[in-house]
Amino acid sequence: MNPITESNDRMAYADERVIEWLAANVEGLHGQARMLVDDYWRRVSQERKKYPASQRGRLGVRIRRRESAYSFTIEWFLIASLSIDGQNKPVTQYLKKGKGYRYPLQQVLKKEPDWEAALVEEFENEFADLRKQVDLLGKFRDAFHRCRRGLREGLD
Repeated sequence: MNPITESNDRMAYADERVIEWLAANVEGLHGQARMLVDDYWRRVSQERKKYPASQRGRLGVRIRRRESAYSFTIEWFLIASLSIDGQNKPVTQYLKKGKGYRYPLQQVLKKEPDWEAALVEEFENEFADLRKQVDLLGKFRDAFHRCRRGLREGLD
């Protein structure tokens, strides 16, 4: 076998293993995020049953897959209702995360019931950690792709 072809085959195999590792790690984080989001909604549902409508809270959270490979976001939103033709329709307003891994929720939480503020803070701590890990894996992915391109260009 040609040594150059053999070297290229080894590099392609190694590249595939790295990509599989990256995908597995992101999927693991996505699974953790999914469990946390489901737990958040379960606990919100339990709490809302204890309070009148004025104290039920308005914050929601969801996971959104990103089009770029191996990535997702965890996003907070406000839930409101809009009256259209005498019927209440739910509407959502997504909150901006800003810089860093945490959402700046202090202002939003001032207007929400205490039980909800405590719950959101608890979960946001977990979500911020997951966002950081996803970001680090994204930086690794980008550096890996730049390295691969550089090596291929060097071999041509």
